[in-house]
Amino acid sequence: MTDHISKQFDQDLEAIRSRMMQMGGLVEAHVRSAIAGYLDGDVVRAEAVILGDAKVNELELAIDNDLGQIIVRRQPAASDLRLILAASKIVTDLERIGDEASKIARMAKDMQAAGQQNPRLVAINHISE
Repeated sequence: MTDHISKQFDQDLEAIRSRMMQMGGLVEAHVRSAIAGYLDGDVVRAEAVILGDAKVNELELAIDNDLGQIIVRRQPAASDLRLILAASKIVTDLERIGDEASKIARMAKDMQAAGQQNPRLVAINHISE
């Protein structure tokens, strides 16, 4: 990010960047866990993803609030405003991806509860026939 006259503005942007990276890492872990839970029939893993979705939602709200505060307090110039709006869109997309991971995890749980066979084993059995 670029340097500004206000060091506080730079610190605010850096704090948001850091939280966005945290959110992105969390969403990535959820996607990986949801897919693994689905393929392996691991209900515990799937449940962890479902419960972890609340943290993703909290991060989205907190980051959006921080972005709004920057706009109100700093009244950023055009290039900085575009950066802030892009960050807002990224956060929204990350939250949606987190929701999709949660849906995959719920599907994994539902399949296990219904006694459906592990999708990975079905594929392996199909190939070996």
